[in-house]
Amino acid sequence: MKKQWTLSFAMLGLALSCAANASPTLWTDEVTFKPAELVTPLDPIYFEHDITDAASGGFVVGSDTVNSYQLTLNLYDDWDRSYEVAYIAQPGLIGDTIYVDLSGTEYGGWSLLAQWQIQAEGKLSVLVASLLGDFYIGGSKLVVSGDHRAVPEPGTLALLGGALIGFGMLRRRRLI
Repeated sequence: MKKQWTLSFAMLGLALSCAANASPTLWTDEVTFKPAELVTPLDPIYFEHDITDAASGGFVVGSDTVNSYQLTLNLYDDWDRSYEVAYIAQPGLIGDTIYVDLSGTEYGGWSLLAQWQIQAEGKLSVLVASLLGDFYIGGSKLVVSGDHRAVPEPGTLALLGGALIGFGMLRRRRLI
């Protein structure tokens, strides 16, 4: 009976110490152009979103994981009565994203390579260009959904140690 209790406590300690330390997290980064930048066919805008800084939530490369992301851009017409066509490029987006009616918030699309870049570097490269006409970009927002992997606490490590000691004692009693 004593062996069963020892084994039960050892298994409980091991189960508690191996519990996942991941918590769902949103990381957000905003790039604001003040004053708004004029995008023309000869003058595209290139910028990067960075979610590794503390203001964005502190994404930790190599520890945290990315599940999905959403890129939004604030593009608007300069009211010069010409036709505008915006081109948004990010890594790996075949065909990229083209917008004709620039009315404010536009979504930048999604690609596996861009998600990989966020996972590997904590950054996303974005290019906004004009295929026709000119328009303004007021800003961009990147929202990344993922899991924050916390470093194990000392209490968790103590539970793991206790479970290993329990298994060792159980093994020793079986050998005697």
